Amino acid sequence: SLRCSVALEQYGASSTACTATARDAAPNSLATRNLKVRGVQGWTQRVVRKNALRRTTSENLRGVKLVKGLVCRNAAGEGEDTNTTSPSHAPHPLEVPPPMIVSTEPGTWAHDTMSRRIRETILSKVFTDNDLNSDQEAALKALDLEMQQAGTTLLRDINSDGGPDIATWQEIMAPYVGKATWLEAPWLTAEFYFYRRVVEAMKYFELREDPFRKQKDLGLKSADAAVENLCRQLAGMTSGLLADGTMLRLKSEAAEQSRAIEDEVIREIIELFVLTALWGNRMDLSLWPEDGTASNRAGDAFSSALAAGEKYLIHDDLKRVSQVLFEARLEGGRRVDIVVDNAGFELVCDLCLADVAIITGAASVVKLHLKGHPTFVSDAMGTDVMATVESVSNMFGAVGTVGKRWKEHIETGRWELSEHMYWAQPTPFWDMPADVSDDLKKSCIVFLKGDANYRRLLGDSPWPLTKPFDEVAGYFPTRLCALRTLKAELGCGMEAGEIERARADDADWLTSGQWGVCQFTEMNCESVEDGDNCDVPQ
Repeated sequence: SLRCSVALEQYGASSTACTATARDAAPNSLATRNLKVRGVQGWTQRVVRKNALRRTTSENLRGVKLVKGLVCRNAAGEGEDTNTTSPSHAPHPLEVPPPMIVSTEPGTWAHDTMSRRIRETILSKVFTDNDLNSDQEAALKALDLEMQQAGTTLLRDINSDGGPDIATWQEIMAPYVGKATWLEAPWLTAEFYFYRRVVEAMKYFELREDPFRKQKDLGLKSADAAVENLCRQLAGMTSGLLADGTMLRLKSEAAEQSRAIEDEVIREIIELFVLTALWGNRMDLSLWPEDGTASNRAGDAFSSALAAGEKYLIHDDLKRVSQVLFEARLEGGRRVDIVVDNAGFELVCDLCLADVAIITGAASVVKLHLKGHPTFVSDAMGTDVMATVESVSNMFGAVGTVGKRWKEHIETGRWELSEHMYWAQPTPFWDMPADVSDDLKKSCIVFLKGDANYRRLLGDSPWPLTKPFDEVAGYFPTRLCALRTLKAELGCGMEAGEIERARADDADWLTSGQWGVCQFTEMNCESVEDGDNCDVPQ
């Protein structure tokens, strides 16, 4: 195992609270389970449906290639169309996915990203934002030349650079090295591969210097006002909660009201901060009330958030998600996981959700899953969480108190920071290594943040947009809530009417980042082994 470099000791925390394990374990074969429902009859019906689906899927998988028409080249470098090259990952356990998205089609977001945007707007900043030595500069220039010729340059292996993930990357790239260009390889693979090439060029595993640090720092600094406003709102809405061990109750003025009102306040606070984690900096914090008790503050803010985001929320499973957390609270708190996406203000929103999960008693522990190395510019690592917590704790008044509470969560182990190389790799989530999937099974619910993570959930395949979320993502090892703003030309689980509404309003609705989904599945919770954290009917 690889200890991450986050200095938790500065907060008095045990170093075991932040452990990264290299992804070199064999992929885990996930059992296909089914939707938990209340009542044995409904549960049995779904088990029958699951078994039928499993038989059909097994028959359909025979001979299927997941990447169609990949251009491979012979020893002389001559191209020929072939269907013989497929990704090195395992097949989807429930269905046969459509072919993965590639970047060869001009006019698509994938093509623009890999042929232009990734070089002009991302790689260029790596040059200008870092004090490069001669080796770094030469390696980056070589990468820049490849990106200039993305349509003709064949991919190569990641060079051995001290990273613990080399063997895994060799496996990932085996179908494409010397056979596919940057545009011909699956888009998701090529994009993650690009960032791993930046890590190689910058000698990250030797020097431990984040090539995107300047952009991350600027992002957090520019969001100071929004961070202060959000944390002030969090402090106000939760000021009516008092800790009693791991369980919390409203203060006497609210406790005198009926339990139903108390429960509704807790639900609204939970739902508000799930929405906040979804929309991030799209939330209009100016609409949130400054004054009032915990109950009307949460209610008014929730109403404002719903009104602001309702137009752009294409699928909404918020009530199902809050019910899981509310029931966990009644049980004394369960483990809740967040697969984090970006640093900056979005990370602050995620930490607010993690805080609310703890202080409402829904979670006994929140585990934050973070990248094992810098990637996608702003993706969060353990050091980014620590820097953000430090920044908030240094603010004045109630906001600083929130930051100090976050420090305490880390010190006491209520928040666990876990870096893993797997979160910085392009393999689909149905092909998780055993250590990752076995760990996630211990969670009551996993919040999956961001577009890149969602693309991995779908195998970066363009499923029919109306395909039920359960049928695409139901393989996930525990309950899952996907919080995503749409930034890629794929999706699932959307109603046809909502799709038409979004398309009529915004021609670029799939990539503009204006539209979002809150999608939930518990397909894998109909039966569990000892140590798993899902409930089943007795």
